[in-house]
Amino acid sequence: MKRLILTMVAVLTLGAAANAMSYKSARDQAFFLTDKMAYELGLSDDQYNAVFEINIDYIMCIDTYDDLYGTFWNRRNNELRYVLSAAQYQYYMQLEYFYRPITWTNKKFVFTIYDRYPKDRFYRAAPPGYQVYKGSNRYFDHSAYNGRTFGAPTSKSQPGSGTGTYQPGMGGSKSQPGTSGSKSQPGMTKKQAVNQGKQQMNNPPRR
Repeated sequence: MKRLILTMVAVLTLGAAANAMSYKSARDQAFFLTDKMAYELGLSDDQYNAVFEINIDYIMCIDTYDDLYGTFWNRRNNELRYVLSAAQYQYYMQLEYFYRPITWTNKKFVFTIYDRYPKDRFYRAAPPGYQVYKGSNRYFDHSAYNGRTFGAPTSKSQPGSGTGTYQPGMGGSKSQPGTSGSKSQPGMTKKQAVNQGKQQMNNPPRR
């Protein structure tokens, strides 16, 4: 009987852990989510990279349903407070698909951002962290972002300035967001966005 109980516990434990994402999957999900946050919140390049790191840290910590809105979710919100301006953070909290980006539906994790944007459409080149960041900040007891300064958004790239986002119930196909600020790029595929990010890393602009 004791052996049977231990076996059942082991099976349940394996079942819960089976939902954990690989690094590659978490990186791609974080990139897609952050790209849309950059568009709608008007992130500067420095903010864009930091938010990507914060998002991938959160996603890589999600193993079970209990992880969705617990310690890791609270840490994500606290880290974003250091990176976003007050106006950006207030707007972020109003957007459920950013504030609670992952839900539990039909016994699996679902990224709600895909209800609003086409799956292979990006508007910014991949941030530097896409190539080099492995999620190490989540192991620190302290914040990697507290005390840092981040480039301010341009006047044309304020929270809520994005246009054309898909609204459920509008009918027809998902509309394509236009550009939001001078940093935004026309819609492109993931491959194009990643290649642009590599080029920018290899050929940084002169200051």
